[in-house]
Amino acid sequence: MRIALVAPLVTPIAQPYVGGAQALVAALAQGLIQHQHSVTLFARQGSFVPGVPIEEIVVPENVRPSSFSGPALERPTDPGFFAQANLFLKLFLELQQRQSEFDIVHVHAFDWPAFACSTVLQQLPVVHTLHLHAISPEINDVLRVLHQQGHPLKLITVSQACARTYAAWTPFDYIIYNGVNLDEIPFAPSIPDDAPLLFAGRIAPEKGVEEAIEIAERAGQQLLIAGGIYDQIYYEERIQPRLQQAGSRVTHLGLLTHTDLWQLMGRVRGLLCPIAWDEPFGLTPVEAMATGTPVIAFRRGAMDEIIRHGVTGFLVEPGDCAQAAALVDRLVELPRTQCRAHVERNFSFSHMLDEYERAYVDMSNK
Repeated sequence: MRIALVAPLVTPIAQPYVGGAQALVAALAQGLIQHQHSVTLFARQGSFVPGVPIEEIVVPENVRPSSFSGPALERPTDPGFFAQANLFLKLFLELQQRQSEFDIVHVHAFDWPAFACSTVLQQLPVVHTLHLHAISPEINDVLRVLHQQGHPLKLITVSQACARTYAAWTPFDYIIYNGVNLDEIPFAPSIPDDAPLLFAGRIAPEKGVEEAIEIAERAGQQLLIAGGIYDQIYYEERIQPRLQQAGSRVTHLGLLTHTDLWQLMGRVRGLLCPIAWDEPFGLTPVEAMATGTPVIAFRRGAMDEIIRHGVTGFLVEPGDCAQAAALVDRLVELPRTQCRAHVERNFSFSHMLDEYERAYVDMSNK
């Protein structure tokens, strides 16, 4: 098939990836090409995915990632909003004119204009993958309108938990778990006795960086933090003082490439995911389990779809840092082979790719 992949425009699609959605888009593009499909990735300037043809979109600097740490309020419009809206409108109008070049358009951008403007594509099947839960009222409403009007675009999301958050506005056509390429992620059968804990993710309030530091301190363990600074004000006001206070007990390594992150994951006692929001999926815990490393997570979002409590990690009630810390010593009881096998059975990249291909064929035949 000839597939147009539309990436989020708020950041380039290039390593080291800002988030799971960006990593998924890159991996999906490469996997589809390996399966002999023709793929064109439409992405922000500066994007680079080995082996993937990219048509770069020049995006002004005032188009930046949104913050999802606050309450579910409509985002105020600003010059960046209108600039991005016009870019999406231009892109989808161009794709309408180039419809003979593609069989399907697959959009990954979580932005109001991406949903609204994609309706100009009348002759091409359009599918959106939603990588975030129902956190933006304006997006919820546009999905409700499209559903009520019987618009033919299709919707995919990444977990049952994420789909449930949209139940009041729209159903989903497909639930497809994210997958990881197990041929690329090395399995580590054992770790040193003094192995530290790890937090991996963007430095933003919803990811629970502060809670990870508290859990590690309560457990008397060293903590490594791998992740780029997504929310600069949050980092300066909340995280930097904690790092200075902790000294050598907590180390911020910055944003790592996939290869370096996976190597690191295989050398730690456990991954901490004390999330402060309803995580739509959770690619990082899947990657950690693929290396053999178990996970301690707050039971929110899709965590109980991803982690088998007492088998590949532990789930604790949201905010219960004391209970999470108490479980740290039990991580060594969980066989690392179980973690790897769990990912092989449920979250392989090949299975995810098969599911997307089935969805494409299904949509093309309707």
